[in-house]
Amino acid sequence: MNDNGKPARGPERNRSFGHDRNSFEPLGPECTRIAVKLPMPAADLEKVADLLQGRPEITLHFHSWPGADLEFLKYFPDVRRLSVHLWNLEDISGFSYLQSHLELLSFGSTKKRHSLNFLQGMPTLETLFLEGHSKDISSISRLTRLTSLALRRMTLPNLSILAPLGELSSLSLLLGGTRNLVHLADLPKLETLNLLRVNLLDDLSILAKLKPLRRLDLDSMRNVTSLPRLDSLTRLEEVTLETMKSLTALSAVAAAPALRRLTIAGMPQLDVDAFRCLVDHPSLQELRLWSSLEGAVNLRKSVREAVKQLLPNVTKT
Repeated sequence: MNDNGKPARGPERNRSFGHDRNSFEPLGPECTRIAVKLPMPAADLEKVADLLQGRPEITLHFHSWPGADLEFLKYFPDVRRLSVHLWNLEDISGFSYLQSHLELLSFGSTKKRHSLNFLQGMPTLETLFLEGHSKDISSISRLTRLTSLALRRMTLPNLSILAPLGELSSLSLLLGGTRNLVHLADLPKLETLNLLRVNLLDDLSILAKLKPLRRLDLDSMRNVTSLPRLDSLTRLEEVTLETMKSLTALSAVAAAPALRRLTIAGMPQLDVDAFRCLVDHPSLQELRLWSSLEGAVNLRKSVREAVKQLLPNVTKT
């Protein structure tokens, strides 16, 4: 309880504007995100901008704008971390209000297709999320400071546009149809790879060539029936397999010599024999048998119990 007899609130990590009564009190040190529901009066936008002064670590997120442009960005020329998810957006020229020191951009899907040429005016970007925007996507190639990239709902002929991104350490391909991943091998610092529902993908042999990889997440790709042996990935420590319905063996993953944590979810086709390859693994510390976030059928109870007996020191359910 606080001094007023009300339950004490925890640290304020997020603050929202445009819903009920807005609070323009100074932000606490724990705050990392401001969400703004548009439209908002110009005077209030200026107050939000004042709150962001000296806080470059805060992400500014705009949503629900019934309008069609980005004119409101003129109040935030110094923002470093920006999220824009506005379905009705017709005019993106307002991106030009931003100074050339933007570090993070999350650009959600829009009804109208927009060119990504505006990215050429953001040379300092380190983190980029794009949903459904593939027009002039070659502009990404010029963002040589990128360390994290997520592409959602896109189908590309190949990933050659990523080859110049020598600093890229994290890549997510989500809900697209890209099948040719050969250019992943051109990324010398790729440590994290997340593939989610890349539905047409059936060949993951490229994984064996990704020597820098430390973390691998594979989710909901029904056409993938096997994985290459990962014994060449000497830095790979964490692997998550979720709803990979056509995989029946774990031996390829067990071959990773530095594997420390393995998570299995939504894969009822696995039997206890699939886990025998993990016995006496030199580095495995944790086997997590989780429920799928998508509500898929999980391991049978009898299999879970048998695996716990087979690997009693590492299994967690």
